[in-house]
Amino acid sequence: MRSVSGSRVAALLTALLLLAGCGGGGASSGGLGSTLPKQANGATGSVRFAIVVPPKTASSGRSPAYVSPATQSMTIAVLQGTTNVLNQTVGLTSSSTGCTSSAASTTCTLELSLNAGSYTASITTYDGANGTGNALSTAQSVAFTVTANQSTLVPLTLSGIPTAIQVSSAGTNAVDVLAQDADGNFIVGAGAPTFTASASSGPAVATIVQPTASHPNLISFVQASPTVLGTETFAVAASYPAGESNACTQTGAVCSLSAAVTAKVSAPMAMVANQSNNTVLGYTLPLTSATQSPAVSIPLSVAYRLTEDASGNVFAANYGSPESVLEIPPPYTSATLTNSLGGDDSFQMAVAPNGDLALANFTGSAGGSLYTPPYTGAPTTLSNGLSSPYGVAFDASNNLYFANSGASTLTMLAPPYTGAPTTVSISSVAYGLTVSGTTLFVGKSAAVDIFSLPLTASSTPIATLSSGISGVHRSAVDASGNLWVANDTGGASYEGSIEEFTKPFTTGEAPAVTILMPVGGGSSSYNPFGIAFDAAGNLYVTNTSGGAGSGGLLEFSPPITSASKPTVAIETANLNSLYDLVITPSFSVTP
Repeated sequence: MRSVSGSRVAALLTALLLLAGCGGGGASSGGLGSTLPKQANGATGSVRFAIVVPPKTASSGRSPAYVSPATQSMTIAVLQGTTNVLNQTVGLTSSSTGCTSSAASTTCTLELSLNAGSYTASITTYDGANGTGNALSTAQSVAFTVTANQSTLVPLTLSGIPTAIQVSSAGTNAVDVLAQDADGNFIVGAGAPTFTASASSGPAVATIVQPTASHPNLISFVQASPTVLGTETFAVAASYPAGESNACTQTGAVCSLSAAVTAKVSAPMAMVANQSNNTVLGYTLPLTSATQSPAVSIPLSVAYRLTEDASGNVFAANYGSPESVLEIPPPYTSATLTNSLGGDDSFQMAVAPNGDLALANFTGSAGGSLYTPPYTGAPTTLSNGLSSPYGVAFDASNNLYFANSGASTLTMLAPPYTGAPTTVSISSVAYGLTVSGTTLFVGKSAAVDIFSLPLTASSTPIATLSSGISGVHRSAVDASGNLWVANDTGGASYEGSIEEFTKPFTTGEAPAVTILMPVGGGSSSYNPFGIAFDAAGNLYVTNTSGGAGSGGLLEFSPPITSASKPTVAIETANLNSLYDLVITPSFSVTP
């Protein structure tokens, strides 16, 4: 410890500053230059403040911490009552006095001592030398007591000073909120602000689920009940919990963001791939009449396969010239992105929770094609373990599954999909895959195999459904967890059927519901391919043959039995070979 005489301040301030990549630029660490009111007995004690700054992350160059890796200097002021007893500026670079540097960090030490008594300290860090530049973090009016002849450690939490609030999508109907300091570093962990959302404008279409201690940056939204149509905006505000310095009071702090989130409730749509008529059509739900016109019409050369993500973005495989994959975002007025298919023919498409888009190519050079957001680059070719796959699906952990027609196997690839595959043999060629929770449904020509996820090399079906099964390309799971399958060639006349199988699914169980095609009741189309439910429990089926053109869109309202007839069946001349179907969500949240 450095000694001083009389009532001069002597030392102890330890700054443990792990500043990755901080080089050069020595900031001032000049003399203390302050005199304390000396107590009668002249007793002194030492006090230590500790500050930790993590290094920059190797991948992004941004520190996931409240003390910025851009820190170059700091100021400290100590008061006893209202009397200022110390003002000090400390350099925090590798060439600053009292600092040592290693490959991973720079550690700076400044020692002080104080007369026994009660004090408060205020500290601010900066991205410039000598306390200049942008203020990055602060601790204001930190109370501490110095005891004679003792060393005291003062717990210190610096609050990051936000200059921007970033809001990004966090999956279905949720957003992540993060504050950034003046140098673009994210402020998280101890010393980070907390966040709340509040209604800003528009009808009350949603309720807010505020962040929790376990998920401090996650704000979720739940559709209001009863349903209210319209668009509502929400503001986001940052604040600091009790016991931390309120960095929102600092000059330049940005702690609120108006209209940061939009929640929209609109009528859902049934989007159909109208192959022979070269369009993707969207019909507002529930259907209203047999002559209902589509609300949207997206022209493609040959519209063949569809899928969608959790935000309602629809993806279409177009087999015209040129072959391409297109993204059709809400409100579905046009296709916005195009990527080449490279001559591959896809039988099924799927989107992962993380946004990855995969295609199962049963012909062409690529067994699978993988597109990653924002989908502007060429796809990654997947071939390991694949053999002319028909089916493709993702689970909630972004594991990717293929059903291989060339080998009668299932293949699982874990992210990033470059490692060794997990392969499971099945009894015959599989067509379409459906994932619901931790269950995989494998549609085949004469059965549906059911597997628990994730797959292992020793996985076997937990049940096999075969009664009434004949060519399952697509299936759907209702709100009760029951399975509904579209049998392309089921029924006595091989014109297809719809079957329901109920949980807990046992091998050989008979279907609870069988609807033969054509079902009548004002409809004449048959050979079902697509099948899906809307949020209200209405069942939708696309047929590929019959009708006024060739195929139709059928709606069945609950409760659905073997005697049910379509509530509405659209079988107009502009519907021709409907080879896929998705239901867009009626409730969406976007940052």
